[in-house]
Amino acid sequence: MANSGIYKDPKKSAYSIEYYESEPEHQYMEFLEKSDEVAKWTKNHGIRIPYFNLDDKLAHYTPDFLVEYKNGEQEIVEIKGGHLINNPITRRKSQAAMEWCKKRGIKYTLKEV
Repeated sequence: MANSGIYKDPKKSAYSIEYYESEPEHQYMEFLEKSDEVAKWTKNHGIRIPYFNLDDKLAHYTPDFLVEYKNGEQEIVEIKGGHLINNPITRRKSQAAMEWCKKRGIKYTLKEV
C-alpha cells in the first residue's frame, strides 16, 4: 500500500499541501474535500497520543487525520489496511486513541481499507 505523495492545494486544509502515505489516505483526502459535512481537515495536526508498546515502554502515536465538521464536532481518523486491523500494536494505539479522544470529546474512527 505504498504510493505516498503530495496532495496539492487542498481547499479545506490550512496548508497549501498535505502529505499522504498510501493510496487509501489519498482517496480519503479526496472524500474529505468533496464532503458537504466537512469544514476542515489536516494530517499536519501535531497530535501525539501516548501508548505502551509491546515491550510496555511508553511510545507516541500520531494519528492520520484530524477532521472538523460543520456542526463543530471533531474526529480523529486512522486509515489501516485490513491486514493490520488486528495487529497487537494497532489495537494498543487504537485503545489509547479512543481514551485520549473520549477525554476531549472527540470521536475516534479506525477505518479499514
